[in-house]
Amino acid sequence: MILKKESFSSAEFNTQSFISKTKLLELITESKFYDDLLKVFDLEKIESKVLKIGNAKQLVNSILTLDSKCTKIDIDSHIRNIQLDSLLEDEKALFEIFEIKNDFIIKKIGSDKLSAETRYDAKTDLLDYYHFSKFANYCRDLEYKDLVNSVKKYLLEKNKNNSDSRSVRLIYVKEENKFYIRAITSTEDYKDFGINFSVFVALFTLARYVESSNVEVYIDNFVVDDSNIYVSFTLANSIPINKNMTLSFSLILENNEVKRGAVSFNGLFKLNYNYENKENFIYIKPKGYKTDGSYPIDLLNYNHRGSVKKVLEKMEELPELIDHFIKQVSKDAIEIESISNFDDVRKHLSQKIKFSKKEEFKKYKEQVFNKLMSITVDSTFKMFELFRSVEDLFEHDDVISVNFWRTKLYESLVEKK
Repeated sequence: MILKKESFSSAEFNTQSFISKTKLLELITESKFYDDLLKVFDLEKIESKVLKIGNAKQLVNSILTLDSKCTKIDIDSHIRNIQLDSLLEDEKALFEIFEIKNDFIIKKIGSDKLSAETRYDAKTDLLDYYHFSKFANYCRDLEYKDLVNSVKKYLLEKNKNNSDSRSVRLIYVKEENKFYIRAITSTEDYKDFGINFSVFVALFTLARYVESSNVEVYIDNFVVDDSNIYVSFTLANSIPINKNMTLSFSLILENNEVKRGAVSFNGLFKLNYNYENKENFIYIKPKGYKTDGSYPIDLLNYNHRGSVKKVLEKMEELPELIDHFIKQVSKDAIEIESISNFDDVRKHLSQKIKFSKKEEFKKYKEQVFNKLMSITVDSTFKMFELFRSVEDLFEHDDVISVNFWRTKLYESLVEKK
């Protein structure tokens, strides 16, 4: 990340954390899709004066705080005008971009040539255009500066007439008075359905869902920075599975402004288990929604292309999809309670953790494995107690690692694989 992330976690909310329609509009004031959003996502369709999403105020304020610290700019540039200056540590590089025409940039730097460091995968994406990324890292690590300079000169000469173009996603950090290159995208048919856009769309859709279903929805967790967002919208009602178990659903929104992937919505489930007046719970996260026995897919997503109207058409499917997903996992919950080989599940899960390869999870792997191997379990309650305690090992805002765990847990409990 470039800016320090904002995070939030709470199992409670009050009406003071709702937002007005005016506050919602602050998210898209600077959006190039402002007029289309107002036309397609008609706020008059929300009957109440406020959007009754608990803790929405905290989310919107955090996004606006980050927005106040930076300016995001996309510029189109010929590949020949994006030239490597030097390789830096930690997968970063310094590039020079020539023939800048953006007035904001020219005013800030007093030139039409911008020098900017890369962040995220921008360095790799740029050098991969020339199939040069791995070799460049090899030369950097062995300090072969002369060889890197020779390759740079060769590429400069080879591409002097290259008319290929790319969109360069820049961010200007006000406090540093500095530009960074966040990403490189296509100049054709790429739509900047960024963080603010996706949150506006999600809040609008869920506010209408609340009014039509009489279900309370609140934000129990979010993590957002300059380029990524994760939000958990929890439905306050619990669904009874049987006399011992209830299920709760959270809708997860994820959007990454520097990746090519779609804006996605998926599900997270909390299973509460009661036994002899004692209660415990676990979180499980299926890889996706199952359609006709096929491989799990995102509950709902929309790509960074097409029209705002197409996004609305997709989002209108969300209420029905939520209902179907809850029914799917309710059946899984019944299977989970019927498990009798409790310790075999624990051992199986511990092996999945031991041989997991996810990069972000590596720092927790030994702790989680040792926790799973520290005790045997002989009942549903003890199994839930052990698996829930694993969650205490994760940093509170490390949503990638904790949800990786929750998916592995789901696979072991339900899919038996």
